[in-house]
Amino acid sequence: MTFNPPRPAPRRRRVRHLAATFVAALVVGLPVVAQPTPGATEAPSVLIQSQPLVRRTLGSTLTGYGIVAAAASQVQTLAVASASRVRRILVSPGQTVKRGALLAEVTLDPTAMAATEQARSTVGYAQAEVVRVEGLLADRLATQSQLAAARKALTDAELALRTQQRLTGAPVQRVTAPFDGIVVGLNAAQGDPVAANAPILQVARGDGGRVHLGIEPEDSRRVTPGMHAQVTSVFGDDPPVDAVVVQVLGMINPQTQLVDVVVALPAAATAHLLPGTRVRGDIVVQTVQGYAVPRQAVLRDAQGWYVYQVVGGKARRVAVKPGIEARGQVAIEGALDAAAQVVTLGNYELKDGMAVREAAR
Repeated sequence: MTFNPPRPAPRRRRVRHLAATFVAALVVGLPVVAQPTPGATEAPSVLIQSQPLVRRTLGSTLTGYGIVAAAASQVQTLAVASASRVRRILVSPGQTVKRGALLAEVTLDPTAMAATEQARSTVGYAQAEVVRVEGLLADRLATQSQLAAARKALTDAELALRTQQRLTGAPVQRVTAPFDGIVVGLNAAQGDPVAANAPILQVARGDGGRVHLGIEPEDSRRVTPGMHAQVTSVFGDDPPVDAVVVQVLGMINPQTQLVDVVVALPAAATAHLLPGTRVRGDIVVQTVQGYAVPRQAVLRDAQGWYVYQVVGGKARRVAVKPGIEARGQVAIEGALDAAAQVVTLGNYELKDGMAVREAAR
C-alpha cells in the first residue's frame, strides 16, 4: 500500500507565494553598503600647533629686588646761613616741585637780629667818631694818625655789618627750589628753631633715581658696570624700564646678606617708579643670537634634546642643543630647516614621520 502525503490547501500555497514576493521586493529596494576591503586602514594624524622658526637675541639674566631711591649725588640740602626759626613749610616729602617754587619761609633768630643791629650801631658810632676827629684836627686838637685810626675803625665796622647782613639776610627769608625735582626729606617742622647752616629740607633732581638690587654673592662676579637691566614694579603692570648697572658693591649687605648692585634709572622712569617703589630688576649678563622657540617646543628623551618640524605634512624629528632660556623662549642649535614650521603644541604625541594637521587658532 503506497503512502501519499496530504497536499496543501490552495489557500496556504497562495500565502507563501505572496510572502516570498514581498521579501524579494524589500531586498531589491535597500541601498548597497560597501564593505571595507580587508587590510586597508586610514593613516593616523596628530592635531598640532606650529610657528615659523625665527632668529632672535636672547639674554641670560640675574634677578634682584630693591627699592627706588634718589641718587645721593643728585640730592641738595637747603639751609640758611644764620640761626633762624621755621615760619612755614609749604611742601611734603615726595612732592614734585619746579625750579623757583617756594618751599619754606624762615624768620631770623632774635640773637641774629640783635647781632645785625649791633653791627649797624657800631657803624653809626664809627661814622660819628670820624666826624669828631676831623673837627678836632681842624682846630689843631687832633693828629693825622688819630683821624686815620678813626677812619680805619669805620671801615672795619662797615665790613662787619656787610658780613653780618650777608650771613643773616632779610628778617624773613624764602627757601626756593634750585631746580626741578622731588622733595625727598624734611629736616625741620613749622616753628622749629634751626641753627646756622643746619638743613631744613632736601630736594633731589628728577633723574629717575637709583636702585640697589640684591643678588647672591656667588653671582656678583658675573655683573660689571655698563650691563643693561630691566626694572619693573613688583605691584603694578607697567612695562619694564631700561636701566644700566653703574656699580657693584664689594661687600655683603648685613641686612639682606646679599650683594647690592646699583642700577641707574632714566629720567623718564619717575613717571612710573617713584622713590620708595619696590621693584624687580633683571640684569642681562649674557646675550646670544640663535633660533628661539617656546620652551614647550623642546623635548627630551633617552636620545637627547629634540624638536619636531613640519616637512611635507609630516613630523620630522631634529636633534638640538638648547642654550639660554629667557621669558619662556629657548635658544636652540641643530640641523634645522629654516623654512619649516616648528611644532609648539601636540608634540608629545608625535613620532618621526607621523602625519600632522594644523589646529585652528
